[in-house]
Amino acid sequence: MTEPLLSVRDLEKHYPIRKGIFNRQVGAARAVDGISFDIAEGETLGLVGESGCGKSTAASSVIHLEEPTSGEVIFNGNGREGATRNSDGTHPNDVTKFDDDELMEFRRGAQMIFQDPSSSFDPRMSVGNAVGELLKVHGMNDRHRRRAIVEDLLERVGLSASDFDRYPHEFSGGQKQRIALARALVLNPDLIIADEPVSALDVSIQAEILSLINDLQEEFGLSLLFISHDMSVIRQVCDRVAVMYLGEIVEIGPVEEIFTNPQHPYTEALLSSIPTPDPRSKVGGIELKGTVPSPTNPPSGCRFHTRCHKVIQPEGVDIDQEDWRGLLNLRDNVAAGEVDVEQIRENLAAGGTEPTESAVREEIRHEFDIGETVDDPDLERTLSEAIEHLFEDDAERAGEVLADAIRTPCAETVPERTVHAPDHESACLRHGERVPAEPNPADD
Repeated sequence: MTEPLLSVRDLEKHYPIRKGIFNRQVGAARAVDGISFDIAEGETLGLVGESGCGKSTAASSVIHLEEPTSGEVIFNGNGREGATRNSDGTHPNDVTKFDDDELMEFRRGAQMIFQDPSSSFDPRMSVGNAVGELLKVHGMNDRHRRRAIVEDLLERVGLSASDFDRYPHEFSGGQKQRIALARALVLNPDLIIADEPVSALDVSIQAEILSLINDLQEEFGLSLLFISHDMSVIRQVCDRVAVMYLGEIVEIGPVEEIFTNPQHPYTEALLSSIPTPDPRSKVGGIELKGTVPSPTNPPSGCRFHTRCHKVIQPEGVDIDQEDWRGLLNLRDNVAAGEVDVEQIRENLAAGGTEPTESAVREEIRHEFDIGETVDDPDLERTLSEAIEHLFEDDAERAGEVLADAIRTPCAETVPERTVHAPDHESACLRHGERVPAEPNPADD
């Protein structure tokens, strides 16, 4: 069984929230909250998710630009369960426990490409010196040898050796990203972490850079952790993909398996956002309606349930899914004090509609995409009672009525991982039966 080049186990990065004159910690922003994955030699793993899900924080924690709160990052060593440990229980190759000398050695084998190449270069330093600076830091004092290595790398990434003495402002965005690639390769690393390396570039330039990354990976035998919010880019360059939401990995598997057989609703929503080149296509993306949670106060149960388009209904309830999502959204908005009947009346009047009670009721249903009649008598009575309390300016009681009747198992139970196929797992309560993992021939 081959060992992974990189093993990340239960990695967490929490940022403390402090208040008061004594600067006491009153909470934490859980940017990365217990993620685990492996990267094999020569493999590209994509880490994908919307902005704010914790992708970049995970990257900087893995390479130790940020101090992780907890977890292990095992590089070039057996990170599997049962591996040999130190007497204190730590792993000898755990990057999070390295001292300064060990970290310097680690960074010979792992380098990072940043999203904005313009901000990662010193404008007063020539690009050749910027690329060669890493060689100098790691003990190569022969400047002629450094220059020869850098000039060779500049040519390998599609630039000219004569560009050595030019400055960053003389290059376009795509050229700067090529220089960033050269800088990441200058120490001949085994692993490169690429944090949104093409998101700031034009589409045509993106294709060139992605093709260059593929070529360099084959030439140098690199492993990549490729971070992006663009699923089409992930499909082009990655072997496997991990889908991240609010600090957690909700699905992980081979790229083609994920794209053809997504098992988590959030993955489905991301895939539906990929634009189609056919102007006649009427297939629209999945619109995520609901409350966007905060990493400072993540929701209980499944963290995606506040926006999920397939949120589970409780036993005994079977209504239209859009109505159910609308009821949940209404409940949450009433609890947050965000349903103002007087404001609705004013808006109706401004639009030329008489703000009668029935018109206000209809507008509340319309705003939360709830049909004219909920196909469940008990829930219909609950909705009517809650709206009646809103008319009486008793939002607190309306919230209590909705909270008592409108509940989902997704908010009460943390989903376990379900194995769908070799190397394909997701965390969603919709998959109740656990499928035992099959042996992967690639690991033999």
